Amino acid sequence: MSDNLDNDIRVVVGIDFGTTYSGFAYAHVTNPEIITNDVWPKQIGQMKTNTVLNYDHEFVEVECWGYPALAKKPKRKDKNSSTKPVELFKLHLGDMPESDKPYLPPNLSYKKAITDYLREMGK
Repeated sequence: MSDNLDNDIRVVVGIDFGTTYSGFAYAHVTNPEIITNDVWPKQIGQMKTNTVLNYDHEFVEVECWGYPALAKKPKRKDKNSSTKPVELFKLHLGDMPESDKPYLPPNLSYKKAITDYLREMGK
């Protein structure tokens, strides 16, 4: 079974899921040249993009991610703002006291934020 699995692999992907910036690279098995992604939403030529999400008001749907999520961030605290940037959610994976972990809205788990971010990155 292992041989069948090895024969089925066509692309190898490496993901750098960082606290503040993330990126990825890939290589085709038939051509081992490593291709690093440098095209992101509203950002070209950068090897990584910001590890940030911007949700709708209920924190259900991702409105934008990466650099655009930070660019949309309000300059001052505005309780009526529809922008909801979520940053530093990767720190919830660490072994630190809950009180030291960055704030997440009550109805948004770090697992959902990470899943949403990786999903957006893979589109």
